[in-house]
Formats: sequence, structure tokens, C-alpha cells
Amino acid sequence: MVESVRLARLFEETLSVKNPLKSETSNHLGLLLARVPMGAFMMIYGTFKIRGGVQNFVHSQLGNIPAWSPHDWGREYLQAVPYLEIVVGAMLVFGFLGRLAGLVGALMMITFTIGVTGWQPKGTPFTPNFIYLGVFLMIFLVGPGRFSVDGALFKTKSKSNFHPKD
Repeated sequence: MVESVRLARLFEETLSVKNPLKSETSNHLGLLLARVPMGAFMMIYGTFKIRGGVQNFVHSQLGNIPAWSPHDWGREYLQAVPYLEIVVGAMLVFGFLGRLAGLVGALMMITFTIGVTGWQPKGTPFTPNFIYLGVFLMIFLVGPGRFSVDGALFKTKSKSNFHPKD
């Protein structure tokens, strides 16, 4: 009898073990692991454009400015793209003003999709910019997480806008 009670308690304890991935720390770690590679990716591409010459980049992309867009605006935007990529990338890596970085990054991905890749490049089901857009929108909507400069500077009672259901 005593043995069956022990087995019942052991079975009960086994069933009551919580999933460690359903925790605040896991959520914040996931945000970090999404944010840092995206930021590094942006910084690398911005650096390549600067090293190759910003003017060379601008001239190579002038033909991608949509006809309905003022040409001067497009040229100025193209001048800013490499620097924006580095700044937004650094903001993401460090999680500094993460929501702003997510918003600016999302807007950049939309402009790249409209101007350069289109919605469905030849030979692919969709442009990878949609994946990047999703990451940027997630960071914009959820925030950079606790493991960030924002998390250290702007501590709030609710550490995350994402709360998993048990």
C-alpha cells in the first residue's frame, strides 16, 4: 500500500513538471536570438555597401526607384540606406530603442521589396524580405526583451508583452 502511494505521488510530480521553455527567461532569450543575428546581418550589408562605395551602390540602384516615386527622394534614400542599415543593425544587436529599430527595419524591408526584389522574384515562392520583415515586426510589436539595453534602462513591471499560456 505504501509503495503504491509513493508511485502515485511520483506520477503526480512527473505530470506537474512545467515546460522550461514556457518561461519569461525563455521568451527573452528567444528575442535575443532573433534580434542579434538580424542586427548583425544589417550591419554587415551596410558595411559592404560603404566599403564598395556609397555612390557605386546608389548608381547601381537608381533604376530600381519606382516611377511613381520622386527621383530625388529615391536618390537621397539610397544615399542613407548603408548608414541606416548599420545604425538599425547596431540598435538591434544591443537592443537599444529596439521598437524603433524594428519599425525602421520593417519600413526598409518594405521599400526594398517594392523597389528591388518585388513580391515574388523569379524562381522563388516569395522574397526572403518577408522573413526579415516578420522579424522586424516582431521586435517592433514585442520589444527587444530583457536581455537588451532597453531591458536594463527601462525596467517595467511587465518584462515582456508576450506571456505564454500554461
